[in-house]
Amino acid sequence: MPNPLFAKTIAIALAMGLSLLANQSPARAEPRVALVIGNADYGSEMGRLPNPARDAALMEESLSAAGFEVIAITNADQKAMKRAISDFGKRLTAAGPDVTALFYYSGHGLQVAGENYLIPIQAQITAEADVDLEAVSADTILKQMQFASARVNIIILDACRNNPLPRGFRSAQMGLARMEAPRGSFVAYSTAPGEVATDGSGQNSPYTAALAAAITKPGLSIEEAFRTVRGSVLTETGNTQTPWESSSLTAPFFFTPASQNPSVPVAAVAAAPQDPHEETFWNSIKDSENPADFEAYLEQYPKGSFVRLARNRLALLSTTPAARSEPPPVEAPAEPDAGVAAEEEPPQAAITTDVPGDPEAAADLCWDDGVEPEKRLVACRTALGKDGLDDIAKADFTGEIGQAHNDLTEYREAMDAYRTAMKLDPTAPAYPAGLGLALSMSGKYPEAIDAYTKALDLDPNNVWNLYNRGFAHLNSGDAAKAGADLDQALALDENFELLAARGFVALAEGKDQLATDFTSRAIAYDPDGYNVQSIAVLYLAERDQDAIAMIERMVGDGQGYGYGEIWHGLLLSRQEKTEAAQTLLTQALESHREDWPGMLMRWMLGKYDDATLLSKAREGSRQDVRNQLCEAHFYLGERSYRAGQKAEAQTHFTAALSSKVYGYSEYQAAGAYLRRLTAGD
Repeated sequence: MPNPLFAKTIAIALAMGLSLLANQSPARAEPRVALVIGNADYGSEMGRLPNPARDAALMEESLSAAGFEVIAITNADQKAMKRAISDFGKRLTAAGPDVTALFYYSGHGLQVAGENYLIPIQAQITAEADVDLEAVSADTILKQMQFASARVNIIILDACRNNPLPRGFRSAQMGLARMEAPRGSFVAYSTAPGEVATDGSGQNSPYTAALAAAITKPGLSIEEAFRTVRGSVLTETGNTQTPWESSSLTAPFFFTPASQNPSVPVAAVAAAPQDPHEETFWNSIKDSENPADFEAYLEQYPKGSFVRLARNRLALLSTTPAARSEPPPVEAPAEPDAGVAAEEEPPQAAITTDVPGDPEAAADLCWDDGVEPEKRLVACRTALGKDGLDDIAKADFTGEIGQAHNDLTEYREAMDAYRTAMKLDPTAPAYPAGLGLALSMSGKYPEAIDAYTKALDLDPNNVWNLYNRGFAHLNSGDAAKAGADLDQALALDENFELLAARGFVALAEGKDQLATDFTSRAIAYDPDGYNVQSIAVLYLAERDQDAIAMIERMVGDGQGYGYGEIWHGLLLSRQEKTEAAQTLLTQALESHREDWPGMLMRWMLGKYDDATLLSKAREGSRQDVRNQLCEAHFYLGERSYRAGQKAEAQTHFTAALSSKVYGYSEYQAAGAYLRRLTAGD
């Protein structure tokens, strides 16, 4: 089967302006520098912690939104930790005395003889004397802050888990010791000194999830922010964990100032609650045991202040034994675009009846690509409820959820799943690749390019990631970069899809002969191959017999969504086989009475005049209209071109190009015709 991005896509929604917002954030009055460390992979001796790497990623995101320059490392050994701490100190000094310094740590930590130590991965600690040699003293960070004379120093330690080291340490005690920080400092612990915190059962620790939400909430002072965190953590842990702070600040501090403050970044303003009733809503459900309450919150406030807490609470409720006794409900598919007929949704019982409730059995169903995606969603969510899963296994099931959402064209949900999988396992290229597909199919091409680039950084020789990134470049209007990606892919593996794609991109580059050459190579490689773009290239090259043979293969396989018949009708008309064209299109119209290809067929059969066709093209969603006007003007222009009406043809082809739907065969064919007209052909 051809790769999905090479097929004709209908009604893709464009998302615009997000990158512009990121570049318009005003600078803050004071510099802010943060060091974020998350250590999780401690190996067989100390075990693997489920959340610190994700916690660090979440804090990096939230602190960046709050205007911090963030140094972030995960799974760092002692050398890497000390190098990062040294870099942190240098950046603080370079920033000057008005700098705000923040240090965040998630991972194993312990106190020995009243001093706090942070444990690197690969630490070899078998005796109490090893701690000073193998671990990193928290005082090291304090000294860097003091040497830099930072105006505000913030230290956040989510490191009060059970002591993982051998029993019998004479001076070792539970939790961390209270730190005597210098004036102008704020020290926060995920739990009280001497007590033990929990990782929780969500994607992030209860403490870090609450902290990330508070940091990006405008108008909270640092004291208010941590009071909010304390209340959330007490709720999440059933009053078993009490966060604690110590402050010697001498002036107010806000992570994210109120939105009326001109120094607040655009990203922070965007996170501000839009509905004054949001907090009331949240307070009314935060102790609920019903997952539907948190789903309702996320639906009503998809960018609300408590989104992360809601997701964590939802994940917790979804993985409790009671919740696992039945398969979780299937999410409703996304609303179809205007003008596109919605498929009848199968009954819920039909989807869930034969999905095992046992996570082990559900896992086999989750991994089976032959199972319909609705069932796979249920199975994968059930499999995620299995006890003892590590991050790699969780990422695997979450990635399968993303694939199922992609198969259901639920691209927003697919993006969320793949981003979660990437945080769980940053080393797997399949997750950014899946994210790239969901972004591309949503029209978010620059973001898709970034996602595919991440996938290629992890797997440089994956030809399909090069292929898909190439088409994301093409759909962004950069045919040259698209060609470069496809050339690189062809150097690794020559096949029909890559050769045919390279031919189409050559057409986009204005290299008509090269387009024909690549298409000829594609046919020679696989005489049974087909796609709409190659048909357009063959049509322009007047290779009518090759084009008709390809159309017959495509239509015979039930592919092409009516465009095979439309191009076949054009070919027959050009050969003056009018009656054959009429018969073909009349038969095809039976399957396309209500959709856009049917409108084109009616026009070709003389049932619509030109004005009616253009009127029909303006019906539907905004993106539908762009796509349909491109096609309508191309076919109008092509008829004028064949009739020798060059001025009228040029007008229509120019109108088709104004749509900028670069991935459409009609768009690129219009460009080729226009080149001929302006060259005097």
